[in-house]
Amino acid sequence: MSPSSRPSSRRGNTEQQFLASHDTTSRNRLSHTSGQPPAGPVEALSEEVAQLRTEMERRSVIDMARGMLMARWSCSEDDTWQILVNVSQHTNTTLHDIAEAVPAGVHGEPLPIPLQEHLAAAVARLRAR
Repeated sequence: MSPSSRPSSRRGNTEQQFLASHDTTSRNRLSHTSGQPPAGPVEALSEEVAQLRTEMERRSVIDMARGMLMARWSCSEDDTWQILVNVSQHTNTTLHDIAEAVPAGVHGEPLPIPLQEHLAAAVARLRAR
């Protein structure tokens, strides 16, 4: 099931806000290369396709990290989203960068100590609710 076809009740409010803030319409987007709006309809569509591909790749990394966190700490899908958002906010790191670090730990690269501490603290805060 694609992320956009999941029932909205399964998504936390923060996830909906995140997705809304990353609207992929080309009307208000600036070109990655020039900082200007794309010149014509073909360029606008090309830019939108590139952005959609990037967002799809990032989403799969985030979903993989969420699955790993669910398995590691026996928490729900919504809880893992809250954990990642919480760590992102407390470390001033993009959610995608944090999500990339989680699977790297499985492949022999240890998570940086600050990230380990922030993940553990986020789980503890979540469980204390």
